[in-house]
Amino acid sequence: MNTLTLEYIKSILPPRPDNSHKMTFGHVLNIAGSLHYRGAAYLSSLSALRVGAGYVTLASSPSVCDSVSALTPNVVTLPLLTHVTERHDDAGQATDLLSTKMQPSNTQSSDLQAIDVQAIDKRAVLQLRDKLNQASVISMGSGLSIGHSTDQLIISPNISTNISSLANPPLSNKHLSNGHSQGLSVPDGNNGFFYALLTEIQANPNPVIFDADALNFISHLLHPSGPSKTSINLPKNSIITPHPKELSKLLNVDVSEIQAKRVHYASIAAKQLNTVVVLKGKHSVISDGERVFINPTGNSALAKAGTGDVLTGMISGFCAQGVSPINAACLGVYLHGLAGDIAAEDLSQYGMLASDLLNYIPNAILKVLAV
Repeated sequence: MNTLTLEYIKSILPPRPDNSHKMTFGHVLNIAGSLHYRGAAYLSSLSALRVGAGYVTLASSPSVCDSVSALTPNVVTLPLLTHVTERHDDAGQATDLLSTKMQPSNTQSSDLQAIDVQAIDKRAVLQLRDKLNQASVISMGSGLSIGHSTDQLIISPNISTNISSLANPPLSNKHLSNGHSQGLSVPDGNNGFFYALLTEIQANPNPVIFDADALNFISHLLHPSGPSKTSINLPKNSIITPHPKELSKLLNVDVSEIQAKRVHYASIAAKQLNTVVVLKGKHSVISDGERVFINPTGNSALAKAGTGDVLTGMISGFCAQGVSPINAACLGVYLHGLAGDIAAEDLSQYGMLASDLLNYIPNAILKVLAV
């Protein structure tokens, strides 16, 4: 077990040759963001560029791509094919809800109404096929919102909805049904898309980083609510970035037990899933199942929404530059914490935002280079 140091981090920083172009430093394909989590797509994309990646493509729903493009000119976007949310009338005919006017929330009407949730269609994997092969590294899951969320729907009180279980075949793309004459037909979130994507990248030789809801989806496949169990093989050079609760779901072990034996369970997960594990939290643990590194940097300023998305982008940015998965994880985690330490000196641990962290990544790199 090793504690990361400034000297070690400097020794594994990727070189920056003068005779270079953007593709010298790699292409990140970031599959991230959803209706309620557009910021995650922005943070995980821009942080990859902040650590030196040459090119970042964000693949997401059209609304997420539009939002990120409005915030920064530095990220290339690829809008993906999405589902359309529908309503069924008494005759069983499907109606496009995009053409249905929304009524005030206190409406007494029995009409069922909804908004376009822009869940990504599994056929979007065909759109991504060339990019998946071209990218130096793939990152997925930040703000992707794998499952369908009921807060994306407005349903009249007399209608009850049964959310379809993940135990259903992931590629079935079944619609929800409530047994009433007026029914709801909606896509099952991004489950079908993610399953198709996971299948598509099985043989991909380049690094793949799984974060957030991507990990929750994998845990549902490993430990379904039904009797069937899906065999999961992550791509060869993969990295997962769970916080303790996400690792708890992946291993089916209580969070308290994870926290009591963080090094042990990070190593167990790395061996079982054949991946590099970044177990986030105070003194984050990085393990490939054989080696273990402990991170000494960071503070409570990082205990804020969005900072994990920044970390995912940083790790993917280093992978894009040809750094090995274990070294990219060490670089990302250490510099992420160091950027948080420097930012807290200026902004306090109370006031730093995840978006502030982006601006302090260069300061952290400069501190390492000065050693």
